[in-house]
Amino acid sequence: MNDFINKTICGDSLEIMKSMPEECVNLAITSPPYFGCRVYGNETVGREEDPREYIENIFKFTQEIKRVLRNDGSFYLNIGDMYFGTKSGFGFKGFTGKAARKTHRHYVGRTVVDADGKYLQNKQLLQLPPRIAAKMQDDGWILRNCIIWKKKNAMPVPAPDRFLPTYEYIYFFSKSEKYYFNLKESKKSLFKGKDIITVNIQPFKKHDASFPEELIYPMIKISSQTGDIVLDPFGGSGTVASISKRTNRKYVYIDTNKEFCESANMRISETAAGTLANDPDPDPEVRPVCYFDNLV
Repeated sequence: MNDFINKTICGDSLEIMKSMPEECVNLAITSPPYFGCRVYGNETVGREEDPREYIENIFKFTQEIKRVLRNDGSFYLNIGDMYFGTKSGFGFKGFTGKAARKTHRHYVGRTVVDADGKYLQNKQLLQLPPRIAAKMQDDGWILRNCIIWKKKNAMPVPAPDRFLPTYEYIYFFSKSEKYYFNLKESKKSLFKGKDIITVNIQPFKKHDASFPEELIYPMIKISSQTGDIVLDPFGGSGTVASISKRTNRKYVYIDTNKEFCESANMRISETAAGTLANDPDPDPEVRPVCYFDNLV
């Protein structure tokens, strides 16, 4: 693991994870590129023509994360949903002139499969997060919570015939019934012991869809201990790695975008270790186990 710990690794994260040993990380937190949403550079995930292919590709990553995660570890997966047929290249001409959106460039030339009048229909909310979560359950993951990330500053969208989406899913998975969970920390964090958390969107430099630090900090404190290894295979702006370092955890950062890797490496290098470790964690060699269902 010395080749992976506390390093910003630029490359194909699926192949890189395959070279990692089994059960070598304590916690995984990540947010893959959303389906058909943005063009960052040389990514392949999220640029599929068929949303069902996107589901299969994300599932491949979750299988590899499951292999490298310890049996007493946890996995937080943030997935955004999308509509079918409502963006340029999705059978819609897009907005032009004064109505043009800054994100329009992400959809120019975008091609997807034809509508089938069933699952693939114009204006259809694709339900990508729950479809991925269901496949993971079939693969043996235990879904402990479907956390709602409520965004007070959600971007308005010019849709005159539906409500404004203001939340995203964050799925909290474990590999086994016994896993580390700091109940005391969960109650005093922004979560307040509940499955809804309100945190504003906070873009980081050129990464418009980066994790807010306030969102990641409680997850790391609740589901890991000092000295644990935290993995983010879609590292992006480096928020997970940065917070891990600031809370005296180790990190494994992987991303396929060279520009993101360089920016994250600088951010992490400028981060001082231990600056967010306000209270001592239990001895990392003694991993207490919480059966959440028994703590009524």
